[in-house]
Amino acid sequence: MSPFSIARRRLVAAAFRRQHDYSSFSTKSKDPTATVLAHILRENVKSNAPDATFLFSGNGNRMSHERFCESAFAFARALLDLEYANVSANRENKPLAVRLGDSPELLIALTGALLAGVKVESTKTKGEFLEVKSFGSLVHADLASAAGGMIGAHEPIAVGEAGLKEKVVHWDVLMHAYGRQEEDEKEDSILSSSSGREALFYFNSSEKGDGAETLFGYGEQAAKAMELGRGDVVMVGVPMLHAMGFGFGALGAMMAGARIMVPGTCDGVVDDSVKIDRAGNVKKALMSSISASSGSNDDDSDDGMVTAMVSDMHIVKALREEDANRALLKNVRTGLVKVGGGAGVGEHAPVDMLGVPLVTVGKMK
Repeated sequence: MSPFSIARRRLVAAAFRRQHDYSSFSTKSKDPTATVLAHILRENVKSNAPDATFLFSGNGNRMSHERFCESAFAFARALLDLEYANVSANRENKPLAVRLGDSPELLIALTGALLAGVKVESTKTKGEFLEVKSFGSLVHADLASAAGGMIGAHEPIAVGEAGLKEKVVHWDVLMHAYGRQEEDEKEDSILSSSSGREALFYFNSSEKGDGAETLFGYGEQAAKAMELGRGDVVMVGVPMLHAMGFGFGALGAMMAGARIMVPGTCDGVVDDSVKIDRAGNVKKALMSSISASSGSNDDDSDDGMVTAMVSDMHIVKALREEDANRALLKNVRTGLVKVGGGAGVGEHAPVDMLGVPLVTVGKMK
């Protein structure tokens, strides 16, 4: 049985444990991944107050379940209208090339691509990225000018303040243009357009991609391994442009109705030769989490208290260097840690992160 089928069955059972209303949840195996994800996003909106936060970001901004859901569908609608999923127009099925730092915009885009059934490709270096034969690109504004010279059918979509002379599609303008539509152009029309087509995600590789169903399976495994529920806030400390970040991290949280903390900011992506201080971003976000939770005695408050973490060994080792970091982890009860190649969950004993047991993903070298 595929992980997708398992995910469906367990989600229905989880409805009773996590107080979700999945009474209308479809268990028919013919339902595409996009349809199931759309249902989960809608149910998360219904199960929370209109202004309840779903997404916390490192710069202090917040986004509600409703706004995130609307934004993901808006981006999916844009991709379909721009013919990213039209095989006849996009004859070689060229991807949406993405080079963007961890941010709400990146998570919206990846979720929207999954809903629309569109292929996404990212690369490790800027040089490799500019050589991708894409149908169009999504980049930080700093890369917009260079991305404009890529082979593709569309001008790059730029996040951030791009210059007026640059030939780009501004993120805010795109989202406004494809926002709330008329009754006959609602979410169901998007799912109908993407029916029978699964999104493919090529994270730092143009040869081996992760299908939407595979990533969905990773999310199901993560939600189960961390025993996530609606009261959890999951910090995704690893890159979102990776199966660990988007699949195990973001999709796992969505499936459980949990909230997400993205500790990084939308400041572009550096090459491999320059190490990203992900541990620094994680520590800052944990400090913010502690400060927020200390001012509230309400267990159901919208305070962004991190309770679960998706990490790599770089983050674990950095936090272990100072025993004082235990205080930052006082609310964290569980998590996942990438320890090597592969996607096997729990193949090794949990990794201790200053008293927090982290379930392993991958094979240790």
